[in-house]
Amino acid sequence: MRNRYSCFVRVTVLAMAAAGTTQAHHSLSGQFDIEKSFEISGVVSRVDWVNPHTYIHVDVKLASGAMLTYKLESLPVAMMRKAGLSRQELMGDGRPVQLKAYPARNGSATLGYLVLMKLPDGKEIQFGKVPGAENPAGGAQ
Repeated sequence: MRNRYSCFVRVTVLAMAAAGTTQAHHSLSGQFDIEKSFEISGVVSRVDWVNPHTYIHVDVKLASGAMLTYKLESLPVAMMRKAGLSRQELMGDGRPVQLKAYPARNGSATLGYLVLMKLPDGKEIQFGKVPGAENPAGGAQ
């Protein structure tokens, strides 16, 4: 009986330790420079409609004619819906979108955090004003 109890305690402690590490979440300002921003115009080529963050991939045509794909992190799925967006609306039909984003702190020129999106129909979504955008998980930073 004592051996079972000891095993139970060990498993419980390990499970609690693992749960604590999975709850941790990065802050927005830890990965992105919220003091700077950049703007791009392009076409949404892919949307990763997943939690804990959605990712929007935007193809931007350079002056040379080459395409450059930006990967922009954004809000969790539920908050994207609260902001008034759906995956289908984001994918559109090849229409251009205008975006404002915070650049990545790691220096990656094509990685950012989505702040503002202007759709071709004139609709604007300001992601920074969606409650919880700074800390979507509501947990530790």
